[in-house]
Amino acid sequence: MAVTLYQRVAEDLLAKIKSRVYAEGAILPSELQLMEQYATSRNTIRAALKQLEDMGLVSRKRNRGTMVMGLPTASAFSQPLTTLDDLVSYASSAKRKVASSEEVVLDIGLARELGCAPGSRWMHIGMERREDRAQVPLAWTDAYVDPHYEGIQKLAETHADQLLCDLLEAHYGRRVVAINQTISATAIEDRVARKLHIAEGEPGLKVIRRYRDSGKALVLVTRSIYAGGRYEVATTLVRNQG
Repeated sequence: MAVTLYQRVAEDLLAKIKSRVYAEGAILPSELQLMEQYATSRNTIRAALKQLEDMGLVSRKRNRGTMVMGLPTASAFSQPLTTLDDLVSYASSAKRKVASSEEVVLDIGLARELGCAPGSRWMHIGMERREDRAQVPLAWTDAYVDPHYEGIQKLAETHADQLLCDLLEAHYGRRVVAINQTISATAIEDRVARKLHIAEGEPGLKVIRRYRDSGKALVLVTRSIYAGGRYEVATTLVRNQG
């Protein structure tokens, strides 16, 4: 998965804001200075600054420059049938435990299931979700992250109660603006069944979430398997008036 130049510039500026090179209230270098610093075009610099502005990190005023407003906070957005708040609540109550991580190349079958290009490279993180004091895991999750963010594995371990998409935004400036979720019944395969402490072939729920940035690029895909009876989805449907 290619990371665009403006995203790399935004990441570097974000790192400098977090390390207080550019403290809150500071004025960033001008567009011309940033163009020279990063050896790139004005459009690239403006796109990077726009990304930081959308995150609430900077404020841009004509003839005043770009001011640092503060460190990143989690962004909120809605998706069909649920909200990000529901995911945040789930993440805090069912903490993850990372079991493995490796860079993988998707074969045709897995790529089709995840909605990715066959042969594309991803950082795979295998992890369980478990509620406090629970004797068995709630779910097993296979997460596939843009391999540019190889440090996400350590962040996932040390920030077990935060969503991966929030970690990507807070630490790399890659902002997710939309999540597509599909839920289907599945017979649980042996690899996952052993991790969930159940028999192979038992019924379960498969939840796939695809996380996209403002350019509709796929940043993260998660595939979670829940054993029957351990997870339910509650939805409220409202009739349109008129």
